[in-house]
Amino acid sequence: MQSQSNDETRVLYSSDDLDDYDILSTGTLSAAVPHHTTASFRRLIWGAIATYSLGNESVDHVLRRYDYEWQQFRDGNTELPQIGALRSVTEIVNTTARLLEGVDPGTSVGRICAKSALCRLEASFKAAFGLVRRGYLFETEAVARLVLEQLGWCLAAYESSDNGVFNLNPTKCIKGLTAMAPGAGLLYKELSEGAHIDPEIAKNYLKFHEAGTKVVRRSLPDAIASGQRLLLLGQIYLRVAQTLFGVFSSDQLLEWDTKLDVLIENYST
Repeated sequence: MQSQSNDETRVLYSSDDLDDYDILSTGTLSAAVPHHTTASFRRLIWGAIATYSLGNESVDHVLRRYDYEWQQFRDGNTELPQIGALRSVTEIVNTTARLLEGVDPGTSVGRICAKSALCRLEASFKAAFGLVRRGYLFETEAVARLVLEQLGWCLAAYESSDNGVFNLNPTKCIKGLTAMAPGAGLLYKELSEGAHIDPEIAKNYLKFHEAGTKVVRRSLPDAIASGQRLLLLGQIYLRVAQTLFGVFSSDQLLEWDTKLDVLIENYST
């Protein structure tokens, strides 16, 4: 087998989260490989799958004989730029949540709860990312709506009395976000239409039924279009975390905020 290039760094990476993996498939067998692994590693795994599928015993032989097949597979299975953008926002949120874990919120019940909710929201962002990758439209919007509600709730909880925290209704806390995110109200309205099945969507069900059209259970293009809202939520998340707990230097905040601006501007479907 060809030796590894001296210029290449071996990437050793593992995760318990399936959305940190990409799927390699030959049509008969599939294998999950960590997203951050190199092309040479993926080629080796693909070669092992192909070798087993062909009933061969030599991975080296298969890689030499069918290298052109690997090239076609690799070129046809590059990650969509929108998925890469959404992966970036989940990584930013994850880093922020880790920084928040080290923050002492003091004894205030509201501040303790606000910090805990912000840390936990990393899982919600990751869940929404996974739903987009699988083409789930309404499910993506339902989780995104949850994220927005929780961000509004965090702001309200932080300033609330100890007893008042437990009386806060997350659906009534969106208004508090408008100072740092003027479009939060409109975003919430749009997400609610998808999450609650707006009447216009229900009318489409009837239209499709009458036309004899099969129900669309998944739609990657529509899910990706909805996924753009996760980038907006990522910016709001950063601003809420910074406003409440000051977890970043001004330079770091500017860097990530600018990066998200670029991702939002370049995000197209």
